[in-house]
Amino acid sequence: MLGSVDRDQLFRDVWEVPLVQVGERLGMTASGVSKICDRMQIPRPDRNYWRLSPSQRAAVRPAQLPEPNSQKTLTPSPQHQAPAGRKRLPLALRRAQMMDIAAQICLQEGADAVSLNRMASEIGISEAQAHNCFARRIDLLIALAQREVDDYEESRRKVGHRGRDRYSHIIMSTINFITESGRRGALLQSLLLDPEVRELMRGNFDQTRASVSKPIVAAMAANYGMSAEEALGSNWLVTAISLRTGRLVSAGRLTPENAIRLCLPMVMGSIRSHATSQRNRAASSPN
Repeated sequence: MLGSVDRDQLFRDVWEVPLVQVGERLGMTASGVSKICDRMQIPRPDRNYWRLSPSQRAAVRPAQLPEPNSQKTLTPSPQHQAPAGRKRLPLALRRAQMMDIAAQICLQEGADAVSLNRMASEIGISEAQAHNCFARRIDLLIALAQREVDDYEESRRKVGHRGRDRYSHIIMSTINFITESGRRGALLQSLLLDPEVRELMRGNFDQTRASVSKPIVAAMAANYGMSAEEALGSNWLVTAISLRTGRLVSAGRLTPENAIRLCLPMVMGSIRSHATSQRNRAASSPN
C-alpha cells in the first residue's frame, strides 16, 4: 500500500478533507490513513482543525510537506501501532477515538451517518467492542455533544476570570462565544439536528443558561437600578443577538471576524444605554 501512495498528494489530501473522505478514496478506514501518515512522516490536522473557518484553516495549514527524517524509523507511532496479542486500548481512550471519528463523520455527512457498526469498521474493532464503549448510537452522539459543550464552558470560564471590569468581561465573553461558534458550532448544529440528541441535551442547555444568566441579571438590577423583569428581559434580548450571530457563524454564513465587528457594537450599545438610563434616573431623583 505504501508504494502506491504518493506522499505529496496524501499530504495535500489530509489537509483538504477529513480523513474519512481520504480513506474512502483510498479504500481504507480513517484509522488506516492515520497510520500511513505516521509511517510516511506526513503531518496531519488534529480534531479541532475541521471546526475552524476556511481562513483559519489556511492560517494553520503547513506551507509545505517537510522532508522525512532519515534517522527516524518509518513505523506507526505507539498510539497507532497494532499491539501484540489481543491487548486493547483503555476504555477512555477508545471512547475518545470513537467520538473523534464520529465528529468527522458528522461534519462531513451529518449525524445520521453515524452508527456503532460504522465506528467499529472505521477503527478496525468488532461491533461488540464498540458496544462496550457505547451501548447505543445515541449514547455516542450525546457524549460527543456533551464534550463539545464542556469544552466551550471551560473556555467561557477562563475568559470570565480574565475580565478586569464589567465592560472588558462583556467584550471578551462576546468575542469568545463567536470564536467558539466558528470552531465548534458546525459540529454542535449537526448533532442537534437529531431530534433525540436535541431533546436529551435541552435540559443541559437550560441549566447552563440559567446558571450563566442569574448573576448577570442580578448585577444589572444592582448596577442600573432595573427591576428584575427589566434586567431579565434585557439579558435575554442581548443573548438572543449573540446566539443568532453564533448560528450564522456556525452555518458558515458569516465569518467570525465580521460577526464580531457587527455583533459587539450592538451588545455594548445595550450596556451603555442601561448606564445612561441609570444616570438619568439618578439625576432626576430628589436629593
